[in-house]
Amino acid sequence: MCQDPAVATIVEQSVEIAAPVDEVFAYVDDFSTTRDWMYGLHKIEPVTEQLRGVGAEYDGVMKVGVSLTSRIRCTGWELDRLIELTSVKGIRNTQRWTFSALDGDRTRVDAWISYTLPGGPAGAAMAAAMKPFVGIAIKHTSETLVRMVESRRGA
Repeated sequence: MCQDPAVATIVEQSVEIAAPVDEVFAYVDDFSTTRDWMYGLHKIEPVTEQLRGVGAEYDGVMKVGVSLTSRIRCTGWELDRLIELTSVKGIRNTQRWTFSALDGDRTRVDAWISYTLPGGPAGAAMAAAMKPFVGIAIKHTSETLVRMVESRRGA
């Protein structure tokens, strides 16, 4: 009997935030703020002394219809330009956040997220449970990130 192969899903989203790129980058780069804006993130804990930049690692649990557990490592980091996180354990995923300065102290954030669920019946069940949440998660995460960063400017 042949099992269905694992299939990667890619999600992309862009937002513009009324704040300078250095402020937006610093906010997204601070793991302690992530639960404030990322939909479904139930837990994120550092597992290395290094908290930022290439090599920093975190254990996380996301609840998007099902609980997904991963250990992620920062695999790309350029100040005010790029944060890339790739799983090293658990559900395979990569998150790439790029930051572009726009006119008038505005920032464009482009998110590229790839995740791979296991093949076979277990993966199919997970995919079915997650499907209704993916669109909601993306919209909520984007809107909340904009609101959180912009509200910090008014504080």
